[in-house]
Amino acid sequence: MELSILVPTFNEADIIEGCLQDIADALGSPLCGQTEILIVDDGKDTLPDVVKAISSKLCFQRVKVLRNNPPLGKGLSLANGFNQAEGKIVGFLDADLSTPPRYILEAFSMIKTGDCDAFIGSRKKQGSHVVRDQTFLKDLLGNGLRLGVRHLLFETGPFYEDTQCGFKFFKNQDAKALYRNLIANDGLTDIEILIKANRLGLRVHEHGVLWKDIRESKRSLARILKGEVVSISKLFYHYRLKKTKV
Repeated sequence: MELSILVPTFNEADIIEGCLQDIADALGSPLCGQTEILIVDDGKDTLPDVVKAISSKLCFQRVKVLRNNPPLGKGLSLANGFNQAEGKIVGFLDADLSTPPRYILEAFSMIKTGDCDAFIGSRKKQGSHVVRDQTFLKDLLGNGLRLGVRHLLFETGPFYEDTQCGFKFFKNQDAKALYRNLIANDGLTDIEILIKANRLGLRVHEHGVLWKDIRESKRSLARILKGEVVSISKLFYHYRLKKTKV
């Protein structure tokens, strides 16, 4: 298995067929036939039935739905998926394809040739392009989070322009190490794995991408803020004060 692609979902039955077909088209042959798709699912809709019905039409070596019961949240869902992933190179992108799947080939090539250990999408780096901005409030909170995280949580560089973009790829063994024993919940898992990557000395390539703000988050703003405050506190305690080993 050359490649494992994780797709985190939460009641995405309505878009999953288009998502998987677009990924298959972007990969092309023969890489598609050497790729497994692991759908790490926190929902309660008909997604498993939809995937079962369409999987034979696609060119992937394997398509599997890992449905959580009870729900685990995105971070732990990804951790479970990476633990089971068999591809030499592994990664995830969001089901709405806000970052187009064509970047998978760039990530796969750079990691396979040894140009980097991890490839992360960025909406802030040179070459990025945001098609539709978030609301002013979300944009303000996102910028505040980015600046606060840089000063509070990252002791040393590299410092990342965008930690939260839902597109990240790694070597298999590195992903398993980064997502093991997570402390943060949901949204801040992306920050935690980059803190770990810095501590492990991994070479992370942050790549400017096209990003389309297509599908609104299903989490309320209040829930997001509450979860992030708790997670930032946990990360600060464990990685800055306690110096937890990775």
